[in-house]
This record gives sequence, structure tokens and C-alpha cells, in this order.
Amino acid sequence: MTAAGWPELAHSLADQLADEGVLHSPAWRAALEQTPRHVFVPAFHTQRADGTWATTTDSDDRWLEQVYRNQPLVTALATTTTGHEVTISSSTKPGLMIRMLEALDIHDGHHVLEIGTGTGYNAALLTHRLGDQHVYSVDIGADLVTAARQRLASLGHTPTLAVT
Repeated sequence: MTAAGWPELAHSLADQLADEGVLHSPAWRAALEQTPRHVFVPAFHTQRADGTWATTTDSDDRWLEQVYRNQPLVTALATTTTGHEVTISSSTKPGLMIRMLEALDIHDGHHVLEIGTGTGYNAALLTHRLGDQHVYSVDIGADLVTAARQRLASLGHTPTLAVT
């Protein structure tokens, strides 16, 4: 499936979260349906039973379908000094993200500081809802912030991002 099918998958994800009683707000539903998660997750990693990691990319079958499931996705790994690969970043489960965003009780004009930019997807949802000038996001990973900034900009979003 090409990325061209993403709006239907985003709509199905929103329907699922609404059916589960997670998604209530029309504003957050619009953000979820109109923000392409796949832009922020061009690849993800799945740990095998033996502890090694398999990488799924946008050139793999079913990548897009997996990106729009209500599941967390490991998006970055690092190798320790002992040679083990460990998770350093992920795209949070969409249902949890929506639950947290709705719990914020955000209103127009509010400013939000997000700690942990990661892929930039949550910042994109916030920016969709509040506008660029109201969203601030920080992360300790310079590479993560650079990638998130590029992904957000590709969608016309320019929230304030910083490395701490």
C-alpha cells in the first residue's frame, strides 16, 4: 500500500479510538485524521524473540497499515558499549497520546511545552490544534529534533523546537 491510502487509515484509527471511548473531542479527531503519522515514522523497529531488532521501512509491505494501528512504534535505537541495541525513541501509542492531549483541556490561545520531541508527531497534533506560535517542544537528542523539525516543516508546521 502506498502512502496515498493514509487518510482512510487515519480515519479508521480515529473511529477505533472513539469506539473505545478514548477520543471525544472533535478538535483532536480532526488533528488525528489530518496529521499524517507516517511522515513521522518512516521506519520502525520490532524486537525479535532472540533480542535482535527487525526494521520495517516505508518500502515494506504493510508498513503504512502498521503505522496507523493503535500501537507504539520504536523509531530509534542506539548501540551500547557492550554492543547491545537499546531503544532511545518511539512514537507513543496514538490512543495514549489522544488521552493525554484531551486531559490537557487545551483551549485556543493556550501555550504548550512538550518535553520529549521524539519523532515530532505529538508536536504536529498540538500544532494542528493550537498553531505554530503556541507549541514548544524540547528533547535531549539533537538528531531527533533536527529530524522532527524537517518532518514538521514538510507539512508546513513551524513550532519552536529546542535541544536541551
